[in-house]
Amino acid sequence: MSTNPYLAGLHLLKQHPGTKSQVCLAKCILSLYNTRHAFGIGEILSPLDSRYSKAVFDMLKAYSENGATEELNHAGEYVTAHFANLVEQSNAMAEARSAVG
Repeated sequence: MSTNPYLAGLHLLKQHPGTKSQVCLAKCILSLYNTRHAFGIGEILSPLDSRYSKAVFDMLKAYSENGATEELNHAGEYVTAHFANLVEQSNAMAEARSAVG
C-alpha cells in the first residue's frame, strides 16, 4: 500500500464496496478534489472507525500542507468516475446553496 495519503485512502476505499466507510472516504476525496463537491466533515467522520478516520485525517493533513496534488487528482478522478450518485448529490447541494446565497 502507498504511503501517499490520497492513494492510501483510495486503496482503502476500493477494499469494501457498498459500505458506509467506502462512501465516506469517497465524500472526503470529492470534497478535497473539487470544492463544488463539498460534504460536511461530520457527515464524513461520524460513521467511521479509527482506521478509516485516520485515512481521512491523513488526507486532510496532506491537503492543508500541500493543497491539490497529482495523487489527489488521480483519486478524485477515480471517485468522480465510480460514484456518479455522490457527484449528482453534491451538484444538487451546490445548486441549492447558490440559489439561497
